[in-house]
Amino acid sequence: MALTPAAGTGKIAGSMTMLPSAIAVPDCRPLAVPASQALRAFAAEGDSRAEQHAFCFGRSYDSYLVTEAGWEHFWSSGRRGMIAVARQGRHLFCGGGLLAPAEHQEELLRQFVVHALDQGRTMTFLNICEGQLPLFRDCGFQATKWGEEAIVDLPDCDWSGKSYAWVRRQTNFCRRQGLEWFECHRDEHSATQWSRLAAELTQVSEAFLAGKPQSQEMRLLQAPFDPRRLGRKRLFAARRRPSGRIEGFLACNPCDNGRTWVMETCRQRPDAVRGTIPFLMHQAMSQLQAEGVRHVSLCLLPGLRCREPLPGDSAMVRWGLALGTGPLDPAYAVAGAHHFKSRFRPRFENRYLCVLPRATFGSAVAFIRLVGALRFDPRKLIGLAWTRWRKRAARATLLTPEET
Repeated sequence: MALTPAAGTGKIAGSMTMLPSAIAVPDCRPLAVPASQALRAFAAEGDSRAEQHAFCFGRSYDSYLVTEAGWEHFWSSGRRGMIAVARQGRHLFCGGGLLAPAEHQEELLRQFVVHALDQGRTMTFLNICEGQLPLFRDCGFQATKWGEEAIVDLPDCDWSGKSYAWVRRQTNFCRRQGLEWFECHRDEHSATQWSRLAAELTQVSEAFLAGKPQSQEMRLLQAPFDPRRLGRKRLFAARRRPSGRIEGFLACNPCDNGRTWVMETCRQRPDAVRGTIPFLMHQAMSQLQAEGVRHVSLCLLPGLRCREPLPGDSAMVRWGLALGTGPLDPAYAVAGAHHFKSRFRPRFENRYLCVLPRATFGSAVAFIRLVGALRFDPRKLIGLAWTRWRKRAARATLLTPEET
């Protein structure tokens, strides 16, 4: 088996240190396909097979993110299953889960573990769902809850009654302000029209990011916005009449063979009409609902209800999450995101961080470096913290985890 680079990645060199031999992987079958064979197959097929696996077999919000540049792909024998990998030194960070048919997931994981241990690597899987957790524990992974994914079940959602009153108010206000929504289809625009639309959407994205405390987007955990490379993503935008100015947009990623869509990128202008993003989310969910889509994911809420220790989990990871959702909340805005997403009445599913052999300070540092989690603009961060402090009375009304 081999790790094969996705488009846009380069070679990563580094020394390898073997892990302790006490780590055992029970009942592993021999690796049947030579590495050179897997590499040749990947080169011939390009990214299409990886994208197909992410679309069909992804079960978490980050599944389709593995089609972006920066990931490498591990294929099991027979190329039935795939694991997306990003390297930092001797640490392998895996996103998107086990992208394989359910009956092949155990074998995929075992083959990958053998491959990684043979090369002296440590493994960290992000966003593992409850159903796959026993597979990881059977292979000796340390599992720590690291957040909850907010999921809206569309068949149960009728947008009426007190529960959805806030959502309806945002939509009605935006309509009175002249907002209309539309889906951006490349084939409905000429090359010139699409180029103009893409440029305006990029401008909206850049203006939105300019107000964030991060000096750049976090790598791998979110997709950079690129209207030229959408794949199967769906793009919704809000335009204001009569000027025609784009106020904001929403990019959705598919998973679970199209039965679930992930509202992954939501951005608006700093001076956009109040309520532009919930207006877009409401309209997009209504459209998906009419098409028979089952679920919409509102992505991960890191650190949500993670203070309670689990048997064998990592106290260090729990402490880090408490830091990110406590003193560092002005940087990551987890409390505000939880309050906002709760307006759409989602249910919450646990997501786990699974590490073999176990989470260490070194693996934590490698992850922070890889994704750029601490790359802040100091002036923006201080200004945002000051603004939050001045508005502390209003923020005291935010919903708490116990209220959802």
